[in-house]
Amino acid sequence: MSKWVEIRDSLLGAMQVKDVGNKVKEDFISWLTTEGIEFAQSFADEVAKECKHDAPNETGWCKIRDGVVLPVALNVGIYILRTVLTKAAAEGK
Repeated sequence: MSKWVEIRDSLLGAMQVKDVGNKVKEDFISWLTTEGIEFAQSFADEVAKECKHDAPNETGWCKIRDGVVLPVALNVGIYILRTVLTKAAAEGK
């Protein structure tokens, strides 16, 4: 057995891998529910604003897509993401 394998195995044995994994998962969910969702919301707002700005210059389906479909889809997606993350964070506590 190589020295690296021995070191790796001893480190893994010393750590409580399950506890570390749960802590990382909880921290990641916490970050997503605060900073991550804010970033996603800002991004979605900018894309929706740009779509609505372009909508009057479009015709047919593209006008409906840019004026209604994409902004609504983005907002619904962010709402669902926020709800799921909030529930996941609540269950993790």
